[in-house]
Amino acid sequence: MRRLFKNIRLHVAPRRFENWDDFIQNTPEYSIGLEVIDDVPGHVGHHVHFDHHKGVIREATMSAAMQAYIAVRQGRLMERWLQRTNPVNVYVWNADQDVCLATFVLEYHHLLERSEGAPLLRWIVQYNNKIDVCGGLYPVRLEELEKNHFTWVFEPYRKQRMAGKQKGDDELVRRTIREVCDRLHALMLGKAGVTRITANPEILYQSPYDFVIVDEKGDPNSRLVLASQGHRNLISLICRRPNGRYTYSIIRGSPYDEDTFQVTKLIAAFQAAEDLPNEKIWGGSDLAAGSDSELGSSLTWQQLRDIAEPIVKDDYLQRLPDPVAR
Repeated sequence: MRRLFKNIRLHVAPRRFENWDDFIQNTPEYSIGLEVIDDVPGHVGHHVHFDHHKGVIREATMSAAMQAYIAVRQGRLMERWLQRTNPVNVYVWNADQDVCLATFVLEYHHLLERSEGAPLLRWIVQYNNKIDVCGGLYPVRLEELEKNHFTWVFEPYRKQRMAGKQKGDDELVRRTIREVCDRLHALMLGKAGVTRITANPEILYQSPYDFVIVDEKGDPNSRLVLASQGHRNLISLICRRPNGRYTYSIIRGSPYDEDTFQVTKLIAAFQAAEDLPNEKIWGGSDLAAGSDSELGSSLTWQQLRDIAEPIVKDDYLQRLPDPVAR
């Protein structure tokens, strides 16, 4: 296969690395992981992991792309490491927006190392940081994302996500990342296009306890639409898989909501109801979680509703102001 990049060698890992030890033992020195380890982000010797999911306070942790941006622009990571090994090994698991953008930052590090930087790239990185940290539920003006080419840049990822992740789709992941990088490069050259947001998520269930279950219909822009409509807590059906299973996300829009929508409680209950008790299907942080992108869930959205409603109701009612106390 032809080299997709000059400064990095992109690897699609056959599985997520279990922890830092697993990553260090199974990758060469001077390796970078992008959201590929089930462990905290950081820097251990000549291994780096950019992530904001495991073992972090999500709303206080930068996205993977922003972490890479700081490491390259301020820390000169790629400039230093390319003197020791060329290309630098980069490991990914999927091709979401954050991973694609972080890959571009590493490959095109020279655009950031100049004193003036790259203003258009900086805008994309900053907006992606806000959106990604909030699990896609960051309130934005949709027309601004269209006007500034954000949705056009990530159109290849949108198409890939609508198909869902499948076993053996390494080439699709590589191609998607390359296509997003090509669009980011076109943006730098003033040749970007415009992609309108046409997502039309379907609300499957509206709970009286401040959450909704929605069908995103595979379109990641659905969450931008939902955020613009004022929704904050959601259980989201991302796609129905060809094997009859489902991919879901759970997003809690704010940590300041009196803990009425506790994601960790919900994923524990969903995991207990799954048909594969020995497989870890549900995981994530206290603000954003979901079912495994490859295994998928056996549960229908109606089953999720019936499990979630009493849990959220109980927390919701417990935290109502006490009229006697008032």
